[in-house]
Amino acid sequence: MNKLFKVAMFVEAIFGIGFVIAPGAMLGPLGVTLNAIATSFVRLFGSALISFSILLWFAYKSDITEFKKGVVYSIFAYFLVSTVLLIIAQLAGQMNALGWSVVSIHVVLIAWFGFFIVK
Repeated sequence: MNKLFKVAMFVEAIFGIGFVIAPGAMLGPLGVTLNAIATSFVRLFGSALISFSILLWFAYKSDITEFKKGVVYSIFAYFLVSTVLLIIAQLAGQMNALGWSVVSIHVVLIAWFGFFIVK
């Protein structure tokens, strides 16, 4: 479980910091263009991803099983809902083919977090 927390923490930190600092550069390769309002919301979302990374860090360091289980369920729910939203956006043509790579990352993390839910 700790390896999962570290991997997810790294992924969320990279995307979170990127969205806060350079949202256009992060989403440009996916074929997404942002106006001023969208840029503000992407930065806000990036701040949430950074906070997920902090939560995952505390879960990684914790010896409290119930806390770790709670983090697994919470982050699983996030990845599940966000994957559905990403697939909808992808199928609507809001991202180019590279968008499927982001969907794939989410699917892998859903499966990995899901493993610890059913385990």
